[in-house]
Amino acid sequence: MYNNIQNIRKKKNISQKELAKRLKVTQQAVSYMENKDIDVPTNKKRKIAKILEEKVENIFPEMKLLDR
Repeated sequence: MYNNIQNIRKKKNISQKELAKRLKVTQQAVSYMENKDIDVPTNKKRKIAKILEEKVENIFPEMKLLDR
């Protein structure tokens, strides 16, 4: 699934390492979420959105479809 984690994270000047620490995952896991076509668990999507201070659907466009 396509996501905007990397773009938004960089705009907010948050490193992969910092995001990983706040998510309680490895930096490698954050890299994988940013660069691979994987389905990030919903609880992680919400936590990422909270950390990046963005609406979850701005980071994960497919979440718009789920809210209908």
